[in-house]
Amino acid sequence: MNFFGHAVLAVRHCADPAFVLGAMLPDFATMIRARPPLTEHAAIDLGMRFHWRTDDAFHRSGAFGNHTHEAVTWLSARGVRSGSALAAAHVGVEILLDAALAHDAPGQQAYLAALNGAAPGELGRHVAWASDEQIMRFDRLRERLLERGPIVSDIAPEVVAERLRRALADRPRLALDAAAELAVRDWVSVARAQISDCAVPLIEELTTQLAVLARPN
Repeated sequence: MNFFGHAVLAVRHCADPAFVLGAMLPDFATMIRARPPLTEHAAIDLGMRFHWRTDDAFHRSGAFGNHTHEAVTWLSARGVRSGSALAAAHVGVEILLDAALAHDAPGQQAYLAALNGAAPGELGRHVAWASDEQIMRFDRLRERLLERGPIVSDIAPEVVAERLRRALADRPRLALDAAAELAVRDWVSVARAQISDCAVPLIEELTTQLAVLARPN
């Protein structure tokens, strides 16, 4: 589950921007090459815990498993090496799910409110990154995402492929070469409709599962 998908699920559980921010922070940490930050803010901490419960449920879902397997098979058949195919399939499915959820108005509002609220003088002061460099990377990421604005549904295949190339570039066993990037672009065009069709049912399924997990014993 990518950060926007986490926001869509989180706001169904709690509308507090701090909780939604926490639900996205582990993904943001990965994006800035950092470990998840520490926090003493109760709602942010609960959001981060919700993130990990969500990822566990999502990665066990049949929809994610099927789409990832199909993507790996498709990319491998076109010469993409196994590590790159698996990484591109995993993250690519998540990006396409985000795009498929772009029409979720509460999710968009919660996502942008959490990003705005994460400014250094606001909720950001409750997020303890490991170094000043990580603080700067996170703030640059936050500003870049705010400049990009709401998640869009019609993300171009070449944009998905480029994001994956950048995301995997410093991981030699997973990195995409030029031919693999082209294969990913073509896969996006083929897989987008099927992934889009499963997005809303998957969110409903995960919402139900997470609500059950949240009930006291």
